[in-house]
This record gives sequence, structure tokens and C-alpha cells, in this order.
Amino acid sequence: MKKIILAVILMAAAGGITYYRLKKKEQTQIVTINKDLVLGKWKIDSLVPQKDSTKDGLALLLFAIDSAARDLVYDFQADGKVLVSQSSDPATKKDTSSFSWGKDKEFLWKEKITDPTADTMTVIKLDKKDFVVKSSDSTLIYLKKAK
Repeated sequence: MKKIILAVILMAAAGGITYYRLKKKEQTQIVTINKDLVLGKWKIDSLVPQKDSTKDGLALLLFAIDSAARDLVYDFQADGKVLVSQSSDPATKKDTSSFSWGKDKEFLWKEKITDPTADTMTVIKLDKKDFVVKSSDSTLIYLKKAK
């Protein structure tokens, strides 16, 4: 009789563990993002460093002081090009960068189209108003849809 009770307890424990693992696997499935939402004009709202680094802190301070950098508009095109211009003069395209999509939530950025390698970023949020990416040095880049 003790063996039967022990067997029932072990089967119930195994069933509970299996149920728990299956539920956990369902919750950790990758949520897909609508990649077409990135198309259009965006402005950098803010940068938030995740690591305490003097080099990163200096770059962020310069970005905060430089009003011209905060005035840039990034126009993401369907062909993967990004036209960069000043919001005060949208007719002049300052630069042409490019972007593409990698696996899952990877956002690949090239400052210049001719760059041999792209910076890999992770998309944290992408909707109609907000676009948040995390760079390889863990800096969060918040962009807002330009009006």
C-alpha cells in the first residue's frame, strides 16, 4: 500500500512539474513586432545609458548640449534607407544612413550606407508613437514620431 501511495505522489509531482514548464514556455515565446511601424519620420527624444561609463556619459552630455543633434529628423524608408535632415529645414537631406532587420527583434543600423558592418540593436518597443532600441553598450535610445 505504501508503494502505491508513493507512486501516486511521484506521478502527481511529475505532472505538476510538466504543467509548470509548459506554462512557462508559453509565456516566454517571442512577441512579434510590426516592422512596418518603423517607416516614417522619427526624432530622438532621449538617450539613457545603462552602464556607468565616462566615455558614454561624455557623449550623452554632448548630445544633450548640442541642439542641432536634438533637431535631427530620421526618415525611415521602405527600401532600408534613412534620410537624416534638420526639422527646421526638411528639404536638405544631411545624410543617408540605412537600416535592416535581423533575427527576432534585432535592428541593424549603418551610419553610412557604405559601412561594412552594422550596429546591432534590440527593439524594446515599437508602436505608432514610440520607438525604443537598446544599443550594444546597453544605452536606450528613445525616439518619438515626428509630426
